[in-house]
Amino acid sequence: MVEQVAMERAKEQVQAVGNAEAIHSVILYPAVGDKVTAVHFKPGDSVKAGDVLLELDSRRQKAALEEAKIKLADTQRTLARLKQSQAKGAVPQSDVDDAKTVVELAKVTLTQAETEFEDRQVRAPFNGTMGLTDVEVGDRITPQTAIASIDDTRALYINFNAPESAVYMLRNKGNVKVFPWQSQNAVNAKIAYLDSRIDPQTRTLRVKAQLENPQQKFLPGMSFRVHIEVEGQRFAAVPEAALLWGATGPYVWTSVDKKATRIDVKIEQRLAGRLLVSGALKEQDNLVVEGVQRLRANQELSFSAPIANTQE
Repeated sequence: MVEQVAMERAKEQVQAVGNAEAIHSVILYPAVGDKVTAVHFKPGDSVKAGDVLLELDSRRQKAALEEAKIKLADTQRTLARLKQSQAKGAVPQSDVDDAKTVVELAKVTLTQAETEFEDRQVRAPFNGTMGLTDVEVGDRITPQTAIASIDDTRALYINFNAPESAVYMLRNKGNVKVFPWQSQNAVNAKIAYLDSRIDPQTRTLRVKAQLENPQQKFLPGMSFRVHIEVEGQRFAAVPEAALLWGATGPYVWTSVDKKATRIDVKIEQRLAGRLLVSGALKEQDNLVVEGVQRLRANQELSFSAPIANTQE
């Protein structure tokens, strides 16, 4: 029996186990230490960037801020009066310059007071979900006190290690599917980042795949099976039964003008029931798939059935 050669792309695959992490994740610490006067979140709350999450005692800082505002306003009024007097020739330029310097110094003092007041508040750095906290109103905390974690889980990174041999296919941004550890349902992901070096001990590359998580079904720390597939070059697909082995390696028989012609090939990939091979085989060449063990070069061939077209 003879059938026409079909071409098929080789598929390269990588399988690994990865762990999820939030695309943005930090542990919040206060900028200064003092007594907690308000906690504006509960574990699990969704917060927006800029939301005030915690306040420290700020009475002294608030008073200093008001004082700085008053002093700045006073220096600005003084400068305005001096400018009016200078226009009439009543005061020298040096007095106006000194007043300008005092205004600038008052602005610096106000900025410092605003910063110290703002340091008494802990704000959300980005949209996210709050984690557990042990901090309560009345606690006295320090800059080393961890307040809580905040995670942006609208997307997750799946961290995994890939073998050194997979670098090329990873750079080609193959199709990435991840499977939650106890589920057979695949979820599409994409390669986000590759590490800049191969680990010399394990000969693996650290990889981050990005998984969109709009419903937040998946949590940081979950395990995933990672499956990556990249289509490679096109090769001739031949049935396993058509391949023979000789002293020089594998070969197949083709029919050229109804005569047996031997073609040496190289196996590129093994698939279920067929092999992808390279060599002088071309698409739609007539490949002998039965009775190959008894063939000799240039042997006349006769076919009991029409040549099968594997393209159909």
